[in-house]
Amino acid sequence: MSLRLRLNLLINLVFIAILLIGTALVIHNARKALAEETESTAKLTLQLLELAFINTSSENLAIRQSMLMAEIKRFGKARHLHIEIVHGKGVEPYATSVPMTQHKPVAPSWFVKLVEPTSRILRRSIQIPGMPSSELVIRPDPADEITEAWNEAFSFISLLLFFFVIANILLYVIIGRSLKPINSILKGLDDIEQGDYKSRLTHVNLPELDRIVQKFNHMAGVLEESREQNRYLTQKSKAIQEEERRHLARELHDEMGQSISAIKALAVSISQRNIDEKTSSNAITIADISSRIYSVARSMMRKLHPVVLEELGLVPALNDTIDDWNTSHENTFCHFDVQGEFDDLSREVSITVYRLVQECLTNVAKHASATDVYVELGRSIPDQLNLKIRDNGQGFDHTTQSRGLGLLGMRERVEALKGQFTLKARPDHGVNIQVSLPLKTDKKEYPSCENKQ
Repeated sequence: MSLRLRLNLLINLVFIAILLIGTALVIHNARKALAEETESTAKLTLQLLELAFINTSSENLAIRQSMLMAEIKRFGKARHLHIEIVHGKGVEPYATSVPMTQHKPVAPSWFVKLVEPTSRILRRSIQIPGMPSSELVIRPDPADEITEAWNEAFSFISLLLFFFVIANILLYVIIGRSLKPINSILKGLDDIEQGDYKSRLTHVNLPELDRIVQKFNHMAGVLEESREQNRYLTQKSKAIQEEERRHLARELHDEMGQSISAIKALAVSISQRNIDEKTSSNAITIADISSRIYSVARSMMRKLHPVVLEELGLVPALNDTIDDWNTSHENTFCHFDVQGEFDDLSREVSITVYRLVQECLTNVAKHASATDVYVELGRSIPDQLNLKIRDNGQGFDHTTQSRGLGLLGMRERVEALKGQFTLKARPDHGVNIQVSLPLKTDKKEYPSCENKQ
């Protein structure tokens, strides 16, 4: 649940609690007021009727009866009372009762049940000469009072609900606008996670969130600077490494190659002399061993530094490497497809692409158990090189399985040239590697480390 919804839910719970408490107080006060008003009205009416009955001085039965009934009728018009005279049993009524017209309260039944006071009936005996024993009965009728209480309560609760709805909408909008920068911060963090250290956030009005924005921008700047430094160091270390390999290959060619050639020449010369058969056989064996050593040394020199890459270019070097690889691996065949011209590549880009293909073929031979490998080299004219390498081997789950040093080294090579390295792999679906390299590399930022002799 988002922070916005949590805050709104908390505020709604507070408003609901206030609404319930307010409603309870309204009902309690209405019930208390109804009880007090109906009871006081009934008592006052009873006292006034008793006083009117006492003050009726006429001895004429009919006059006294009519005066009493007139008073009852007058009080019977009251809204909150029900007045009647009840005669004794078995006696013919001499005076009819005067009931009030009853009204049903205009209020919900639940409200009526909650506020309706306990019914209290007031009775007084009436003794009139010549009349049977009678009783004056006053029943409070709170229907109109309940209607008034409901109208007041409804107005109060409606106002409270209206305030609740308006406040809820305003808070939802205000909280949403206040927390809107959080989405930008989260998007910025996602960009940082994806390696986009150039991402920056705009300043916001809230001081607390603005401090986070400032810290985020500072962090992104530090990460971007660190990545550029790492790129430079990686590029420089790779350049130094390639230079060392180049130097070692040259030494193997100049020193060891010449020595092995000399040993082979001497061995051949000895075998051609008219000497004993054993010495001639040993000389031939030495010549054969020298040839094998030279082949091994030549293979090492090609791995250390592909001379054909400098002499003929990237495509012939890859063709030569892939042909040798196909010769050495009978169960797997590597297909090579080239689209475009690559004669104008810089040394850094050429050696990077060559090493990527070399490392991928090594991984396929060790881990893939594939029958086919596809290497596709293309160029988005004029400033981007695209390399795709895929196989139909057993693959792996790159989201859970830790990546080896080979893949990390390939990624470092690509990112050192500000390129993009994408790895897609699934079990039983092979591995697919896509590389994009910009061809306009700032040489001042990544200086060459060649030894000038």
